[in-house]
Amino acid sequence: MLVFSSYLMHLLAFEIKVVCVYCVASAIFSATLFVLAIVGREWRDLGQLFFSGAIVSMVVLIGTLGVYANVNQPAGAGANQLAPGELPITTTSSESEILLAKHLSQSEAKFYGAFWCPHCHDQKQLFGKQAVRFVPYVECSTPDRQGQTPICKEKKIEGYPTWAINGQTLSGTQTLEQLAQLSSYQGSRNFKNALTE
Repeated sequence: MLVFSSYLMHLLAFEIKVVCVYCVASAIFSATLFVLAIVGREWRDLGQLFFSGAIVSMVVLIGTLGVYANVNQPAGAGANQLAPGELPITTTSSESEILLAKHLSQSEAKFYGAFWCPHCHDQKQLFGKQAVRFVPYVECSTPDRQGQTPICKEKKIEGYPTWAINGQTLSGTQTLEQLAQLSSYQGSRNFKNALTE
């Protein structure tokens, strides 16, 4: 329990980056049970105790990593995650596109779009399939295409795609160079994808 709770605390702190009071309480209880199990009784053979503990810890750790290894990159991602009518991203990304997408996400820029919007698809194609998962995309369309999500109504998004970067709102498909300039991106600009007429 202690090993598994430690792994979950790692995910909470470094991957999810939120505070969950119940999760932290569960981890504290696991650690308390571990300490009570160790010091709460008299052990005749400490070597066997450490050996058994090491074996159980390794089995739990290897099992946990094996089960959750593909959580961030599930097999078959893409085709299974497309909404009906959404086009797949067919372009590939260079390191520059990936770094720009991560920078936009870290700088709290937002790309408001709709899954059925051809111009939004063009914007995603500029990033490529490897980088697009890092793009700070906000879906504005309801699944039936008839309405708009509350967040986009609140932000008064009127057309797609719309970018919100450093207090500026931009409508239409933006080149990666424009996005880099507006977001003060300092990394490599060897973008391989460009807008086509």
